[in-house]
Amino acid sequence: MKNLFLFFIGLTLTLIGVFVTFPGAVTSLGFSGERFFSGEYWRILTYPLAHVSFTHLFENLIALFIVVLLSYELELELKEFIFVFIGSGLLIALFSGVIFPYFLIVGSSLGIYSIFGALSLKEQEVMPRYLFLGIFGIIIFLNLGYTLYTQQDLTQSAYHIAGFVTGFAFVGITKIHRKKRILE
Repeated sequence: MKNLFLFFIGLTLTLIGVFVTFPGAVTSLGFSGERFFSGEYWRILTYPLAHVSFTHLFENLIALFIVVLLSYELELELKEFIFVFIGSGLLIALFSGVIFPYFLIVGSSLGIYSIFGALSLKEQEVMPRYLFLGIFGIIIFLNLGYTLYTQQDLTQSAYHIAGFVTGFAFVGITKIHRKKRILE
C-alpha cells in the first residue's frame, strides 16, 4: 500500500507542476470530442492534469487525498486504483466526445468520483454496505446541491455522477469475473 501513497505524491506533484508550468493547460490539454477526433489524441490522457483555477486544483487535491486514504483503508490495490481512475476517465471522455463534441472536460474529479464509486462496492468490514453506499450517495447529493447553490452548470455534477457509476460498475464487473473464475 506504500505504492498508493507514492502514486499520490507523484500525481500531486504532477498536477501542481502542470498548473504552475502551463498557464494555458485548460485549452492545450483539456479534452473535447471535436479536438480528439480531429487527431489530438493526447487529450484523452492529459485532461485530468489541467485545472481551471487554483481553487479547482486545491479541491481536487483534497478529494484525491481523501480517496487515497479510503483506498488504503479498504485495501484497494494500486493497479485497481489506476485502472478505475484512468479507465473511467477514458470511457466517459470518449462517450462525451461523441455526444457533446464541443464540451471541454478538465480536472481529475471524474477519476476521483470513479474511485468513490469503486470503493462503495469494495468488500469491507468497516460498516454495513447500506451505510457505506449511503455515505457515498450523500457525497453525490452534496455535490449536486453545491452546484445548484452556486448556480453552476449541472454538467459538472453529471460527469461526477457518471464517474461514480463507472467506478462502481468497474469493480462490480471485476468481482463477477473473479467469482466466475473461482467457480470454474
